[in-house]
Amino acid sequence: MVLRTFFAIDSDNLVVTSSSDVGLVGNGIINNSDTPNGTIFIYSGGGGTSVTIDDDDGGGNANTFNDDDRFDHQITNGGGIVANGTFVEAESLIQLRALDVNGNLTGPTITVTVFSQGGVTSDVWGFGTNTALQNGVSYVKVGGSNTGSTPYSNFITCFEARTEIKVRSGLKAAEDIAIGDMVWTRDSGYQPVRWVGKTTVAAAGAFAPIVISPGAIGNAEELVVSPQHRILLSSASAELLFGVNEVFVAAKHLCGLPGVSERAGGTITYVHFMFDTHQIVSANGINCESFFLSEFSVSGVEADQRRELLALFPSLATGMQEFGSTAVTPLKRFEANLFCDYLQAGHSGR
Repeated sequence: MVLRTFFAIDSDNLVVTSSSDVGLVGNGIINNSDTPNGTIFIYSGGGGTSVTIDDDDGGGNANTFNDDDRFDHQITNGGGIVANGTFVEAESLIQLRALDVNGNLTGPTITVTVFSQGGVTSDVWGFGTNTALQNGVSYVKVGGSNTGSTPYSNFITCFEARTEIKVRSGLKAAEDIAIGDMVWTRDSGYQPVRWVGKTTVAAAGAFAPIVISPGAIGNAEELVVSPQHRILLSSASAELLFGVNEVFVAAKHLCGLPGVSERAGGTITYVHFMFDTHQIVSANGINCESFFLSEFSVSGVEADQRRELLALFPSLATGMQEFGSTAVTPLKRFEANLFCDYLQAGHSGR
C-alpha cells in the first residue's frame, strides 16, 4: 500500500457559464476532449478537501497520479466528495487563464487535472490545480491535454513575504531578497542567491500557510511558511528513530505539535529563493531549507519563473529530478508523524 494525499475540489465548484457547446452551460467541469477552447467557468470556493488514494502502481511511478491505470488508484479517504473504495484516474488536463472585470486575460496559465472514476472517462468527480483558484473569478479554457497524468508533489516550498532572512548585512525581509544577495547558510557560509520567485495565492486548501508560534519548537519568533516547506529539527529522538540527529520535516507535518497550526483566509504572498545547492538558512531565527530545485518544485511556479529556472538549469527539461541531494535527511509523512508523537511524549532530547 502506497498512500498519497492531495488537495482536490468538487467538480461542481467550477461551473460553465459560457461555451460554444451550450449544453455545458450550468454544469461542472468535465473532460478536456468534451470542453471546447474558449469555454468560460466561474469558480466558487469551499468545495476542496484532502483526498487520499492507495497508489498501487505495480512497479511503476507511485509519485504520479496516472491516467489510464483504472485499477491502480483506489480512494481510501474521499473527504466527502468521492466514495471510499472508488477506483479513480487523472483523466485529462485543462489549461485556464483568469479573466478580469473587462473580460481580458490576466495572470498565469493554470493547469487543472480532471479526475474520473470507475473507468468511465465522462464520470468526473473532482479536479486539482497547480495554482490556487480565486473565489468568484471567471476563467477561460485556453488549452488542454487528453492525458492527465500528474505528479502528486507539485506544491511550492516558500517563505511568507515578511519573513526575516539572515544575510551578511543583518536581516532582510524575504520579499526584498534579490539575486546576488549574500545569504547566511549553516553549512557553506554566506552564499549568493541564484534565483528568486514570488507567488500570490489564496490562503486556502493546499496553499493555506502553516504558522509556527513562538516556543513551539524552541523558536523565539513566529514563522509562517507554505505547507511543504521543510524545517530543520535536531533531536536525540531523531537519532534513536532514524539513525541521524538532524532531520527535515515538512511544516504541515508539524501541525500535531502544540503551537503549530494552519491559518486559512485571504491571500498570501510566498517567496522562494535558491542557491547552487540546497542549503539550510535562518528564517525568523528558525533553521529551515532554501528552495529545492526539482522537477516537482518547478511545476509549482508561475510560467515566467519556470522559464527562468529552466534557463538556469536546462537539465530539468530532459527529466532530471533534482540538482543535488537535500541538505539533511527529509522525513516522509509517516516518519514525521512518528517523530512528532515521540516529541510530544517528552522524548525531545533537545
